[in-house]
Amino acid sequence: MYDGEVVHSARDEYGTIEIVDEATSRTMHFGSRARQTTMYLHNPVDLALSYTRCMLSGLLFGPAPRSVLMLGLGGGALARFLRHHWPECQITAVEKRALVVELAREYFALPTDEHFAVHVVAAEEFLEDKHHSEYDWILVDTHDRDGMAPALGSPGFFARCRSRLSGRGVLAANLWIGDRESLLEGIERSLHQVFADAVLHLPVARKRNTVAFAFNFPLPSLEVGLARRKATELEGRYGLEFPQFLWDLMHYNRKWVH
Repeated sequence: MYDGEVVHSARDEYGTIEIVDEATSRTMHFGSRARQTTMYLHNPVDLALSYTRCMLSGLLFGPAPRSVLMLGLGGGALARFLRHHWPECQITAVEKRALVVELAREYFALPTDEHFAVHVVAAEEFLEDKHHSEYDWILVDTHDRDGMAPALGSPGFFARCRSRLSGRGVLAANLWIGDRESLLEGIERSLHQVFADAVLHLPVARKRNTVAFAFNFPLPSLEVGLARRKATELEGRYGLEFPQFLWDLMHYNRKWVH
């Protein structure tokens, strides 16, 4: 079923989780071939999956975040990257499966320090708690073996997300259809209603994923020259393909460009 060796298999009430080692990488699977997380064994900080790199495109629109809320943890690829580059950034991860957190710590070098907190609870329950902080970024990546978590299609999910964003806040959501294509239309409609159409889409190259970006401020007008210079600067700083992300954003969001 997999392209490598299963080094660990475990099961909880939500299903099977398997850890697979290939020649240079380690991957987490939720009982299917879909990769929930991939980590390079020689460099755990690098982002192996293209959609995770796409989710950092919020940097094209503002400064590095001071605080990040991650809804969905997986093996913690984004947490490792954020912690490495912005050690003072306060990261809060929300993951409903305690087993995922346990395996991320054991097999995927999950950060452990005072700036990184993990809450074992469903994303929708966490958002309903009124006592948590505001965040500059919210990264939504909640999936199971069949695709996006049904909670994303529930009434009020993205409204509660927006209420947790700071004034410069950006939400990035990994929209992977999987076997729940009917969810996507409702999610798209909700995003545009909640964020007053301040929404852009970034298709992930050669994948079925699209990353949606929603802004808690009026969508900034595009100054192509400045944007390209910033993308090039970010590429040099972080080693990610920001010029390509910018080109794809311009290509797939014509109303923003014009």
